[in-house]
Amino acid sequence: MATPSTRVRLWLAVALALAAAVLAGLLLWPPKAMLPGAPSEALLAAAEGLDQITLDVTLDPQTRMMQVSQRMTLTNRTGAAQQNLTLRAYANAFASEDTSPAATEELYDVCYPAGFSPGQVSVQRMQLAMDGQAAVTLPYTYLDAAATLLQLALPTSWGAGQAIRLEVEYSVVIPQAAHRFGVSGGVMALGNVFLIPAPYLNGAPVTDAYYSIGEPFVSECRNYTVRLTLPLGFTVAATAAPVPQGQAAGMQTLLMDAPAVRDFALCVSRDWHSAQAMQAGVLVSAYAKSPAVASAMLDTAKAALAAYGARYGAYPYPAYTLCETSLPLESMAYPGLSMIDAQMTAQGGDALAQCTAIQVAHQWWGAVIGTDAYRQPWQDEALCEFSLLGYWAASHGDAAAQALAYARLETAMRVTIPRGVTPGSPIDYFGDWAEYRVVVMGRGGAAMLALDMAMDGGLEGFLRDYYQRYSFRIATRTDFENLLAAFTGQDWAPLLRDYLDTYVNN
Repeated sequence: MATPSTRVRLWLAVALALAAAVLAGLLLWPPKAMLPGAPSEALLAAAEGLDQITLDVTLDPQTRMMQVSQRMTLTNRTGAAQQNLTLRAYANAFASEDTSPAATEELYDVCYPAGFSPGQVSVQRMQLAMDGQAAVTLPYTYLDAAATLLQLALPTSWGAGQAIRLEVEYSVVIPQAAHRFGVSGGVMALGNVFLIPAPYLNGAPVTDAYYSIGEPFVSECRNYTVRLTLPLGFTVAATAAPVPQGQAAGMQTLLMDAPAVRDFALCVSRDWHSAQAMQAGVLVSAYAKSPAVASAMLDTAKAALAAYGARYGAYPYPAYTLCETSLPLESMAYPGLSMIDAQMTAQGGDALAQCTAIQVAHQWWGAVIGTDAYRQPWQDEALCEFSLLGYWAASHGDAAAQALAYARLETAMRVTIPRGVTPGSPIDYFGDWAEYRVVVMGRGGAAMLALDMAMDGGLEGFLRDYYQRYSFRIATRTDFENLLAAFTGQDWAPLLRDYLDTYVNN
């Protein structure tokens, strides 16, 4: 038997310590809460050698302030020496009406019903250590008007394969906004809030703007450890399941370990009811203001996790969580966490079930397999639409799945849209979310349906191979097309160009 890896030994030590604490009655665990499952072998293997991000976070919901001490161990994987390091500070886009992705004409009234409320990051300290040397304070500059691109000038050249240690202290002002970043309806959403290294693709760091439509983020997998301190009485939904560490002076401290994830997001609220269950070793949690809604989301999430796992490959993370929030659209996905808008939970029924199943699919196509969601948003969205149809057929029958395909995909091919906008367009081509839904989700999903029909129902088998090949990596459109050709022995690029790149004249 092979010697266990360092991370396996670490997880086992943590698990044993938790078990001992529970047995001894020393662990202050909320009623009915459950422990997360063990990390999968695939996850442990993926986590080996990845960069490490450790966050010590203190959150004050009353003042809407967060203090963060962030430590990063980063390796230069670009293949060439670098003189600078670029970080993304996405939360800074919310500092001004001119740059906020929530302040567009389409979204403003929904996201800021009480008027504009700013949110931003303020860096207090930035220190770097290279090659075991003493840490030095680093100068930095913002490269864009929204201050989302933070460039650090390194004191010496950062060699290929060399590791550096960066420590940053910063505060975050959280806006009053119904968005992935903001407070609304008794829920605080913290998506794309923590500083994150910009991925290095095509010979340069990714510097795309925080666009108001789609998911304008590209990120690489890293290992996150998050220690969160916040007042008692708040429930936390996050990328990793929170493990209580103790209570003192009206505050609680939670520890969250998230190996091989592309980002870390969380939401907090006093108002949620919870529903939890294990599904094939995965702790599935749902949080909503209604116990019935939490149970409904939980049931669908469990069934979808099982269905997609059987079709495409196992979900690798120990936990998956959904929570009710206030958003300008139906839902938003993060690794291990999905935010569902309160209007969608209020609808319930098939609408909520379909939304939940789509969110679960995003864990395969977006969280585990990364893509350039700015330039090729279809590569995530269209695969989720196709996956939904397979799940719906299994849970509701073929006739129901065909009706759903007509409603979501076939009708999208009949809608008139601006000339030149296609499912293969980058997100900044789209004028509003409605257009994006019709073209990228609807017509993109129709492209996958057409491909499946042309392959005599073989797309599911290909996607299983695609998932196995590109899990925890970033897959390009070329990767998708080349693997598809190798899998089938046939060039499908003409069909994909016809659907993804050709304008439909309605």
